[in-house]
Amino acid sequence: MGSSDLKRDIALYAALPLQGRMNLDDLVSREISRDRIDEGCESLKAGNTARVVITDLS
Repeated sequence: MGSSDLKRDIALYAALPLQGRMNLDDLVSREISRDRIDEGCESLKAGNTARVVITDLS
């Protein structure tokens, strides 16, 4: 019920994708650049997107 051991759990969660046991790509609905943040927020508000990830910070 919300308890975790950060030293153990964060390391475990970071290792899962590297081991091929968790596919992070399926969790991302859309990738955007930093200059399109407003558009990404609107997409989330409208319910068109579940998760937006900023991949280009330039």
